[in-house]
Amino acid sequence: MYLYKTIPIKNVFYMLSYISNLRFDDKIQGDFTRSDKTLFDLYIDLFCNELKDLVQSGLYKDYINYDDVIYTVRGHIVMSETSRLKSRGSNAVACNFDEFIADVPFNSIVKSVIELLLFKSGRLVTLNQKKKLHLWGRYFGDISSLSLQDVDWSSIVYNRQNIRYQMILFLCQLIVECLLFGTDQEEFDLPFINQVFLYNIFEKFVYQYCKAYCKSTYHNVHVSHEPMNWCSENLGPLMPRMQPDILIYSDDKALIIDTKFYERIFVSRTNTSKKTYRSSHLYQIFTYIMHYSYNNPHLNTSGMLLYAGTGLELKSEYRLQTHKVCNKSLDVEILDLSVDIPKIKEQLNLMIQRYFS
Repeated sequence: MYLYKTIPIKNVFYMLSYISNLRFDDKIQGDFTRSDKTLFDLYIDLFCNELKDLVQSGLYKDYINYDDVIYTVRGHIVMSETSRLKSRGSNAVACNFDEFIADVPFNSIVKSVIELLLFKSGRLVTLNQKKKLHLWGRYFGDISSLSLQDVDWSSIVYNRQNIRYQMILFLCQLIVECLLFGTDQEEFDLPFINQVFLYNIFEKFVYQYCKAYCKSTYHNVHVSHEPMNWCSENLGPLMPRMQPDILIYSDDKALIIDTKFYERIFVSRTNTSKKTYRSSHLYQIFTYIMHYSYNNPHLNTSGMLLYAGTGLELKSEYRLQTHKVCNKSLDVEILDLSVDIPKIKEQLNLMIQRYFS
């Protein structure tokens, strides 16, 4: 199974594993490797399997605090409210109590994704997948739904009791981002895997890999993605923030990396077959270089556009293009994602070594 006909799906899942600290390699064997499956099919199949395991092991429960007016004492009596009720001739009691229930946000997210797949994305789900969703989804009957667009995935906190939800909630996030925030306006080999989503995976993978490699290899090379300052003394309130994807720096050098994930890296000019880089990308990285070097004159600042290789651009003559602009290095490199994982790592290692070794 391939993405854009060149990138093995296992490489996409490796990047997902790297940025999420979850293991997918033992979950995409056998039937999951069939060539007729799309990446979205794979997400749903994995989700159904995790859903089955979740139900069989028991849904996570937690204590939820309630304030309620009831006729049987539970927990603590709220005297002020109870007195008010008594003055009106009511026999009810106002109580504050904890209840150990499964209707918690973890289960609400899972139920909402089940409903999203069954009732709002029916044409994308196979009959066999629907049967599994109905079979295991019935155990969520007493769970309330929520708005998936409002879920802050980064704020989810796990503990020893709910750590088993980490994989299924990560799959929930993948499915939600594909369906609610995806687009089918462009021609993709796999539907509903939009470029913004793939770009985020690629950016996070490169950032985290560079950070881990530099930490283990160099003692004075650091990696960040902090916003950089404009070379301006009177910055207006409407000026946008300059946010590089990756900044690698040492005591005397700095490398700004802007990652890109496009099905087609180059563009052709009208009425000509000549291919060029996307000018907006070059302008952006050049701006980063000049502003950062202005604010950090003691550093030898370079910049790089790092593209995910997806097609014909993987030819050797396109893989690395070096340029000198205003006496600054501005390179364009294509990371070949069609090869095995060790070779992808080797490419990234050599890229860093070229600047800091």
